[in-house]
Amino acid sequence: MLFGKNPQKFFANAYIALGRYKGKEVFGEKLDYKEFTKKLFQQIDNCNTYLVEHTALMSKLIPGEVRRTDIPEYGMFSVRELITNAVCHRNYEDQGGKIIIKEFDDKIEFYNIGGLPEWISPENITSEQYSRNPTITKVLAKVEYIEELGEGWDKIIKEHSEHPLNPEMPEIKSTANSTLVTMFSTKEKFGEEEYVLSERQKEIIDYIEKNGKMTTSECAGLLEVSNDTSLRELSGLRSLGLIDKEGVGRSTHYVLK
Repeated sequence: MLFGKNPQKFFANAYIALGRYKGKEVFGEKLDYKEFTKKLFQQIDNCNTYLVEHTALMSKLIPGEVRRTDIPEYGMFSVRELITNAVCHRNYEDQGGKIIIKEFDDKIEFYNIGGLPEWISPENITSEQYSRNPTITKVLAKVEYIEELGEGWDKIIKEHSEHPLNPEMPEIKSTANSTLVTMFSTKEKFGEEEYVLSERQKEIIDYIEKNGKMTTSECAGLLEVSNDTSLRELSGLRSLGLIDKEGVGRSTHYVLK
């Protein structure tokens, strides 16, 4: 699982399945589905990158100033820590299920095979420590993917306590065979005077701030997407009133408004 070329050849369900939904329930439209496979390092990194890219930011843009304050709807340390915890603590002997992450408009759910030990509960999780897979835990701790001293949950709680939008604390539900952790979005607390930007839109704004302007092809290269997709991202920023379109034809480019 840590260093094999194709671990799923031996553990078919040892991967992360992620579904992204429109709305607040699974009955809504499914916007995307991803499977993060290969080694555990790649599963963690690729899943975390995807969630970062699809996390909304409250961004305050002050006219005439380059500085901007960005506040993510979720604590991003907490997101990565919960992905890593799921990979670390899943029951690999049980190949009947997989790690499942569901992203909704108002929350992210992290479902894992393997319940909490009987002496650990949602109430005492910060004061108890247990490793279902000590070898995996030790290796991931050596490369700073996880807190070997069991401080991960303390840092999750600290991040939530210090988040400027006061998010609800994560909810933990556990049975003998599974654990479900839910993180709650702060998107509904975003003020009307601020802008909700995706990670892609933030990259575009940063690029224009640094270079003064951006073309559609430059946007496509930056985001590693097609020209059509980059045009949609630029159009979205125009509709928010954050950028202007200048020039015609091949000289068309975009600048900050």
